[in-house]
Amino acid sequence: MAEEGSEETGGGSKKFLMIVILLLLLLIGGAAAAYMFLFSTDESTATKENQTSQEQIEEDITAATQKEASKLANPIYSPAKKYVVNLRDGRHFLTIKLVVAMEDPEALEFIASREPIIDDMILSLLGNLTSEDINTPSGKTLLKREIYKKINSVFTQKFIDDSDTRDTTPVKKILFTEFILN
Repeated sequence: MAEEGSEETGGGSKKFLMIVILLLLLLIGGAAAAYMFLFSTDESTATKENQTSQEQIEEDITAATQKEASKLANPIYSPAKKYVVNLRDGRHFLTIKLVVAMEDPEALEFIASREPIIDDMILSLLGNLTSEDINTPSGKTLLKREIYKKINSVFTQKFIDDSDTRDTTPVKKILFTEFILN
């Protein structure tokens, strides 16, 4: 009889151990589910907010760009310039060929004389991008806008004052004639 009592005690401790392990597994599973539920909801909310703000930015830029494009009565285009850069993520490279649209022939000569400066600015801008930055239409539109700002920043106040148009933004539009993301 003494042996039977000791067997029951051993069996009870095994059952107790199994219950504790089961409770721990349930607790860990519940914690993992709660973590995924809480943080995936926050990420999707943040993604929706980010997407909404990007859509608004894209609409603003598109509206501004289209206004400028519609004003071009006699556009002058720069020769196509090709750029090939490794992107910041280190896994991709970007090849773009772009053309600058403007109306002032003197502006074309001015940017041609400052081509190395413009090349440096554009290569620096492109090299700091990731594939995620430019993989969407809004990303490409934002890139055009940044290039537009950078090229227009090259024009000096003296050039603007001496030009016939006195336009503070001689570059009217950036056109991609080639865009390859590898």
